[in-house]
Amino acid sequence: MPTTAHGIHYVTQDLRPPWITSGLPVIFNHGIGTNLDIWAEWVPVISARHPMLRFDMRGFGKSAIPSEDHEWSMEEMVRDLWDIADTTGAAKVHLVGESFGGTIVLAAAVARPEQVASVTISNASFKGAGIGQLQYWKDEFSEGGAAGWGERMMVHRFVPGVGDKRALAWFAREQATTRPHVALGLGGILAAADLTEQMKTLDVPISIVLPDSSPFVPVQHATELHQLARRSKLRIVPGVRHGLPFVHAREEAAALLASLAQYEGKAD
Repeated sequence: MPTTAHGIHYVTQDLRPPWITSGLPVIFNHGIGTNLDIWAEWVPVISARHPMLRFDMRGFGKSAIPSEDHEWSMEEMVRDLWDIADTTGAAKVHLVGESFGGTIVLAAAVARPEQVASVTISNASFKGAGIGQLQYWKDEFSEGGAAGWGERMMVHRFVPGVGDKRALAWFAREQATTRPHVALGLGGILAAADLTEQMKTLDVPISIVLPDSSPFVPVQHATELHQLARRSKLRIVPGVRHGLPFVHAREEAAALLASLAQYEGKAD
Protein backbone atom coordinates (compact mmCIF):
# COMPACT_ATOMS: atom_id res chain seq x y z
CA MET A 1 0.00 0.00 0.00
CA PRO A 2 1.91 3.08 -1.22
CA THR A 3 2.03 5.78 1.46
CA THR A 4 3.96 9.03 1.59
CA ALA A 5 6.33 9.96 4.41
CA HIS A 6 3.47 12.02 5.90
CA GLY A 7 1.03 9.11 5.92
CA ILE A 8 -0.97 9.81 2.78
CA HIS A 9 -2.21 6.72 0.92
CA TYR A 10 -2.24 6.88 -2.85
CA VAL A 11 -2.87 4.73 -5.92
CA THR A 12 -1.19 5.09 -9.31
CA GLN A 13 -2.81 3.74 -12.47
CA ASP A 14 -1.32 3.86 -15.96
CA LEU A 15 -3.30 1.91 -18.54
CA ARG A 16 -1.69 3.48 -21.60
CA PRO A 17 -0.96 1.00 -24.36
CA PRO A 18 2.75 0.65 -25.18
CA TRP A 19 2.46 2.82 -28.27
CA ILE A 20 1.18 5.79 -26.24
CA THR A 21 4.15 7.38 -24.47
CA SER A 22 2.84 10.94 -24.17
CA GLY A 23 0.58 12.32 -21.47
CA LEU A 24 1.58 14.11 -18.28
CA PRO A 25 0.54 12.69 -14.89
CA VAL A 26 -2.82 13.81 -13.48
CA ILE A 27 -3.27 14.17 -9.71
CA PHE A 28 -6.81 13.88 -8.26
CA ASN A 29 -7.76 15.47 -4.92
CA HIS A 30 -11.20 14.59 -3.50
CA GLY A 31 -13.20 16.71 -1.07
CA ILE A 32 -14.64 16.32 2.44
CA GLY A 33 -16.62 13.20 3.31
CA THR A 34 -15.34 10.70 0.75
CA ASN A 35 -12.12 9.03 -0.42
CA LEU A 36 -10.05 8.36 -3.54
CA ASP A 37 -12.71 6.01 -4.95
CA ILE A 38 -14.95 8.95 -5.76
CA TRP A 39 -12.83 8.97 -8.95
CA ALA A 40 -13.18 5.23 -9.66
CA GLU A 41 -15.21 5.63 -12.85
CA TRP A 42 -12.74 8.20 -14.16
CA VAL A 43 -9.93 5.63 -14.13
CA PRO A 44 -10.64 3.81 -17.42
CA VAL A 45 -10.94 7.09 -19.30
CA ILE A 46 -8.03 9.08 -17.91
CA SER A 47 -5.47 6.35 -17.25
CA ALA A 48 -5.73 5.15 -20.86
CA ARG A 49 -3.88 8.31 -21.89
CA HIS A 50 -2.22 9.66 -18.70
CA PRO A 51 -0.65 8.26 -15.53
CA MET A 52 -3.41 8.87 -12.96
CA LEU A 53 -2.75 9.33 -9.26
CA ARG A 54 -5.55 9.34 -6.70
CA PHE A 55 -5.06 9.72 -2.97
CA ASP A 56 -7.03 9.65 0.25
CA MET A 57 -6.99 13.15 1.65
CA ARG A 58 -5.62 13.46 5.19
CA GLY A 59 -8.32 12.25 7.59
CA PHE A 60 -10.04 9.92 5.11
CA GLY A 61 -9.74 6.42 3.71
CA LYS A 62 -6.42 4.74 4.41
CA SER A 63 -4.50 7.98 5.05
CA ALA A 64 -3.34 9.28 8.40
CA ILE A 65 -6.12 10.35 10.79
CA PRO A 66 -5.02 13.40 12.79
CA SER A 67 -5.86 13.69 16.48
CA GLU A 68 -8.78 15.79 17.65
CA ASP A 69 -6.42 18.59 18.71
CA HIS A 70 -4.69 18.68 15.31
CA GLU A 71 -4.00 22.15 13.92
CA TRP A 72 -5.31 22.00 10.38
CA SER A 73 -3.84 24.25 7.71
CA MET A 74 -4.06 24.76 3.97
CA GLU A 75 -0.26 24.55 3.85
CA GLU A 76 -0.40 20.98 5.15
CA MET A 77 -3.04 19.96 2.60
CA VAL A 78 -0.97 21.48 -0.21
CA ARG A 79 2.14 19.67 1.02
CA ASP A 80 0.23 16.37 1.01
CA LEU A 81 -0.77 16.91 -2.62
CA TRP A 82 2.75 17.80 -3.73
CA ASP A 83 4.13 14.76 -1.88
CA ILE A 84 1.95 12.67 -4.19
CA ALA A 85 2.87 14.63 -7.32
CA ASP A 86 6.57 14.34 -6.54
CA THR A 87 6.36 10.54 -6.70
CA THR A 88 5.87 10.84 -10.47
CA GLY A 89 9.25 12.47 -11.08
CA ALA A 90 7.57 14.60 -13.76
CA ALA A 91 8.55 18.21 -14.32
CA LYS A 92 4.90 19.17 -14.67
CA VAL A 93 1.57 17.62 -13.70
CA HIS A 94 -2.12 18.34 -14.18
CA LEU A 95 -4.11 18.95 -10.98
CA VAL A 96 -7.79 18.03 -10.58
CA GLY A 97 -9.89 18.68 -7.48
CA GLU A 98 -13.52 18.40 -6.47
CA SER A 99 -15.22 20.47 -3.77
CA PHE A 100 -12.65 21.36 -1.06
CA GLY A 101 -10.13 19.37 -3.10
CA GLY A 102 -10.59 21.97 -5.83
CA THR A 103 -9.66 24.76 -3.44
CA ILE A 104 -6.58 22.77 -2.46
CA VAL A 105 -5.40 22.27 -6.04
CA LEU A 106 -5.74 26.01 -6.69
CA ALA A 107 -3.62 26.71 -3.60
CA ALA A 108 -1.14 24.04 -4.74
CA ALA A 109 -0.82 25.74 -8.12
CA VAL A 110 -0.10 29.02 -6.36
CA ALA A 111 2.63 27.31 -4.32
CA ARG A 112 4.41 25.73 -7.31
CA PRO A 113 3.11 27.25 -10.57
CA GLU A 114 6.20 26.16 -12.48
CA GLN A 115 5.22 22.50 -11.94
CA VAL A 116 1.58 22.84 -13.02
CA ALA A 117 0.46 22.08 -16.57
CA SER A 118 -3.19 22.84 -15.78
CA VAL A 119 -5.78 22.98 -12.99
CA THR A 120 -9.32 21.64 -13.22
CA ILE A 121 -11.83 22.24 -10.44
CA SER A 122 -15.28 20.69 -10.15
CA ASN A 123 -17.97 22.08 -7.81
CA ALA A 124 -15.26 24.06 -6.02
CA SER A 125 -14.41 27.65 -5.13
CA PHE A 126 -11.38 29.87 -4.71
CA LYS A 127 -12.77 31.41 -1.52
CA GLY A 128 -14.72 30.47 1.57
CA ALA A 129 -16.87 33.56 1.90
CA GLY A 130 -20.28 32.72 0.47
CA ILE A 131 -19.91 28.95 0.70
CA GLY A 132 -23.24 27.56 1.91
CA GLN A 133 -24.10 25.11 4.72
CA LEU A 134 -20.74 25.09 6.53
CA GLN A 135 -22.20 27.08 9.42
CA TYR A 136 -24.62 24.22 10.19
CA TRP A 137 -22.11 21.36 10.30
CA LYS A 138 -21.25 21.60 13.99
CA ASP A 139 -24.89 21.38 15.03
CA GLU A 140 -25.58 18.57 12.56
CA PHE A 141 -22.74 16.49 14.00
CA SER A 142 -23.83 17.28 17.56
CA GLU A 143 -27.44 16.31 16.94
CA GLY A 144 -27.11 13.31 14.64
CA GLY A 145 -23.48 12.29 14.58
CA ALA A 146 -21.71 11.46 11.34
CA ALA A 147 -24.73 9.49 10.11
CA GLY A 148 -27.08 12.46 10.54
CA TRP A 149 -24.59 14.85 8.95
CA GLY A 150 -24.11 12.39 6.10
CA GLU A 151 -27.82 12.05 5.44
CA ARG A 152 -28.12 15.81 5.12
CA MET A 153 -25.07 15.92 2.85
CA MET A 154 -26.59 13.33 0.52
CA VAL A 155 -29.53 15.67 -0.04
CA HIS A 156 -27.15 18.52 -0.87
CA ARG A 157 -25.02 16.40 -3.17
CA PHE A 158 -27.50 14.51 -5.31
CA VAL A 159 -30.74 15.15 -7.19
CA PRO A 160 -33.30 12.47 -6.18
CA GLY A 161 -33.51 9.64 -8.68
CA VAL A 162 -30.31 10.59 -10.49
CA GLY A 163 -27.33 8.23 -10.35
CA ASP A 164 -26.65 4.52 -9.92
CA LYS A 165 -28.35 3.35 -6.71
CA ARG A 166 -25.41 1.09 -5.86
CA ALA A 167 -22.95 3.95 -6.28
CA LEU A 168 -25.05 6.28 -4.15
CA ALA A 169 -25.36 3.63 -1.43
CA TRP A 170 -21.56 3.26 -1.42
CA PHE A 171 -21.16 7.02 -1.18
CA ALA A 172 -23.59 7.23 1.74
CA ARG A 173 -21.76 4.46 3.63
CA GLU A 174 -18.36 6.05 3.13
CA GLN A 175 -19.59 9.52 4.05
CA ALA A 176 -21.11 8.18 7.29
CA THR A 177 -17.60 7.15 8.43
CA THR A 178 -16.43 10.78 8.42
CA ARG A 179 -14.92 11.82 11.72
CA PRO A 180 -16.56 15.02 12.99
CA HIS A 181 -13.29 16.69 14.00
CA VAL A 182 -11.87 16.06 10.53
CA ALA A 183 -14.85 17.52 8.67
CA LEU A 184 -15.05 20.51 11.02
CA GLY A 185 -11.30 21.11 10.86
CA LEU A 186 -11.23 21.06 7.08
CA GLY A 187 -14.45 23.04 6.88
CA GLY A 188 -12.74 25.71 8.96
CA ILE A 189 -9.87 25.91 6.47
CA LEU A 190 -12.32 26.22 3.58
CA ALA A 191 -14.35 28.91 5.33
CA ALA A 192 -11.20 30.99 5.87
CA ALA A 193 -9.75 30.47 2.39
CA ASP A 194 -9.34 33.44 0.07
CA LEU A 195 -7.20 33.09 -3.04
CA THR A 196 -8.61 36.19 -4.74
CA GLU A 197 -5.34 38.08 -5.09
CA GLN A 198 -3.37 34.98 -6.08
CA MET A 199 -5.86 34.16 -8.85
CA LYS A 200 -5.17 37.52 -10.48
CA THR A 201 -1.55 36.59 -11.14
CA LEU A 202 -1.56 32.78 -11.43
CA ASP A 203 -0.44 32.05 -14.98
CA VAL A 204 -1.62 28.47 -15.55
CA PRO A 205 -4.65 27.18 -17.48
CA ILE A 206 -7.67 26.76 -15.21
CA SER A 207 -10.81 24.84 -16.14
CA ILE A 208 -13.79 25.72 -13.93
CA VAL A 209 -16.68 23.25 -13.91
CA LEU A 210 -19.68 23.91 -11.67
CA PRO A 211 -23.17 22.46 -11.30
CA ASP A 212 -25.89 25.07 -11.45
CA SER A 213 -27.59 23.81 -8.27
CA SER A 214 -24.89 23.22 -5.66
CA PRO A 215 -26.10 24.26 -2.18
CA PHE A 216 -22.47 24.95 -1.33
CA VAL A 217 -20.79 26.81 -4.19
CA PRO A 218 -22.81 29.57 -5.88
CA VAL A 219 -22.48 30.03 -9.63
CA GLN A 220 -21.30 33.57 -8.89
CA HIS A 221 -18.07 32.14 -7.47
CA ALA A 222 -17.34 30.43 -10.78
CA THR A 223 -17.99 33.55 -12.81
CA GLU A 224 -15.83 35.62 -10.45
CA LEU A 225 -12.93 33.19 -10.78
CA HIS A 226 -13.33 33.13 -14.55
CA GLN A 227 -13.02 36.91 -14.58
CA LEU A 228 -10.07 36.95 -12.19
CA ALA A 229 -7.95 34.23 -13.75
CA ARG A 230 -5.66 35.06 -16.64
CA ARG A 231 -6.18 31.78 -18.49
CA SER A 232 -9.48 30.14 -17.63
CA LYS A 233 -12.51 28.54 -19.18
CA LEU A 234 -15.90 28.05 -17.53
CA ARG A 235 -18.58 25.39 -17.95
CA ILE A 236 -21.82 25.34 -15.96
CA VAL A 237 -23.64 21.98 -15.87
CA PRO A 238 -27.43 22.31 -15.56
CA GLY A 239 -29.68 20.29 -13.26
CA VAL A 240 -26.95 18.93 -10.99
CA ARG A 241 -26.15 19.40 -7.30
CA HIS A 242 -22.81 19.10 -5.55
CA GLY A 243 -22.18 15.48 -6.58
CA LEU A 244 -21.39 16.36 -10.20
CA PRO A 245 -18.05 14.51 -10.57
CA PHE A 246 -19.53 11.35 -9.04
CA VAL A 247 -22.90 10.94 -10.74
CA HIS A 248 -21.61 12.19 -14.10
CA ALA A 249 -18.18 10.59 -13.83
CA ARG A 250 -17.83 9.22 -17.37
CA GLU A 251 -19.01 12.41 -19.04
CA GLU A 252 -16.82 14.62 -16.87
CA ALA A 253 -13.80 12.36 -17.38
CA ALA A 254 -14.24 12.55 -21.16
CA ALA A 255 -14.47 16.35 -20.95
CA LEU A 256 -11.29 16.44 -18.85
CA LEU A 257 -9.45 14.19 -21.29
CA ALA A 258 -10.33 16.52 -24.16
CA SER A 259 -9.08 19.51 -22.16
CA LEU A 260 -5.81 17.78 -21.31
CA ALA A 261 -5.23 17.05 -25.00
CA GLN A 262 -5.71 20.74 -25.76
CA TYR A 263 -3.38 21.81 -22.96
CA GLU A 264 -0.68 19.43 -24.20
CA GLY A 265 -1.20 20.41 -27.82
CA LYS A 266 -2.15 17.01 -29.16
CA ALA A 267 -5.21 15.61 -30.87
CA ASP A 268 -4.79 12.00 -29.74
